[in-house]
Amino acid sequence: MRSKIGLALGSGGLRGLAHIGVLKVLERENITIDYMAGCSMGSLIGGLYSSGQTIENMIKLARHLRPRFWLDFVMPKMGVVAGDRIYETIKLLTQQKTFAELNIPLSIVATDIKQGKEIIFTEGSLAMAVRASISVPGIFIPFQYEDMLLVDGAVVNPTPMDIVRSMGADIVIAVDLAHASTVSKVSNMFDVIIQSIDIMEQQLLKHREHHCDILIRPAVGHISPSAFDALDECVALGEKAAEAALPELKALLATRERKLASDENQDPLCSNEK
Repeated sequence: MRSKIGLALGSGGLRGLAHIGVLKVLERENITIDYMAGCSMGSLIGGLYSSGQTIENMIKLARHLRPRFWLDFVMPKMGVVAGDRIYETIKLLTQQKTFAELNIPLSIVATDIKQGKEIIFTEGSLAMAVRASISVPGIFIPFQYEDMLLVDGAVVNPTPMDIVRSMGADIVIAVDLAHASTVSKVSNMFDVIIQSIDIMEQQLLKHREHHCDILIRPAVGHISPSAFDALDECVALGEKAAEAALPELKALLATRERKLASDENQDPLCSNEK
């Protein structure tokens, strides 16, 4: 028996590409992820990874899929991006998988702005859940699902560490990008909106940090959340932050494994079997 590890991937616009660097380090160190939860960009990266995309493929996709493959601009009504194009792209990249078909159990967070509450997707269409979760208010038109009007999960839960804990994780690793918000350059409407949400997220995170065992914070504050050309730097910064957290993570894993071994040895059933 070993400790179950959960990974919570937070929001942060295109700075969320740093999540790929974190996953790259965890893979390299043979640290198995048993559960994942994602919000906004974290839901997209988590969805691609859980559906079977490799780290190498995700980097290639991010490098070659230019904005025109993701963004379909419309006359402003409830948003400036319709979201149909990115929805179709996500369906293609995730092979139209459902949550039941994923390699790693995944939860995705969105916000129902009609009822003002958190919506957690764990079944049905993966692409649909990701499309809902990435719907940054003011940028993407909200996603209509049943009687709900869904926007970015970051409005209520930017780094869903509590959700991955509830899935069964013994150890929760969280990748938080909201801490970087106040130092990044603001150069366009997208940055204004995402930065404003990030500032709100910082306050939300203060009340949830106790759900996390290891907190990874890539130093991406100088990168615009709408920078399509910062892929390599974001990935590298994600790797650097994950590597810095490795000693603490490995020490925690070792402590938990010793405790599990001790508990098994003290279990009367185990003693009788011996």
